[in-house]
Amino acid sequence: MSGRLVEIKDPVRLLNAKSHGELTSRVKTLASKAKARAKLERADLACVFVHEDLDRPDGDEYVEARQRVQSALDAQFGNAHYVLSVAEVEAWLLMFPAALTGTVSSWRVPQQYRNRDTGTLGDPKQILMRNVSGSGRRYRESDAPGVLAKAVALNCIDKPVGSNRSWNQLRVDVTECCTSHIPRARRPQ
Repeated sequence: MSGRLVEIKDPVRLLNAKSHGELTSRVKTLASKAKARAKLERADLACVFVHEDLDRPDGDEYVEARQRVQSALDAQFGNAHYVLSVAEVEAWLLMFPAALTGTVSSWRVPQQYRNRDTGTLGDPKQILMRNVSGSGRRYRESDAPGVLAKAVALNCIDKPVGSNRSWNQLRVDVTECCTSHIPRARRPQ
């Protein structure tokens, strides 16, 4: 079997499930899609990462919401990790000012957003669009993967400028995945 990544882009919202039964049903749907895609790709289903945005700043409900969905994923998969970004993935990008500037040379993270807990910011996407982009090319959601790739290329992914609880959790989950679920011979070098 192959050691490549596959992505399922079909939206399956887990966070807003109104009951345990509805959450379980949605997770089963997601598991069916993931298993079918793995079979189609002739790949093992070694690790599953499910991403959603909390869509609000970090707070007490983050731990409860994340654990509720993670428990449902554990029951269905056993090798899934729930990536619940606070407030949204754009909060992570603010921790990598060099990567933002490296993506679009006119983008600058103002000092007021550096060395902060970016999960507590009210609307990181608007901060990127208004304050980081300035009058130049505006940030778009589709820029996020490129900014993270640039953070990797610049070797700053392990040295964020600031903090974010959900980013830290993602890093823990990735480490667990690589050490627990992916056989040593298939790990990326």
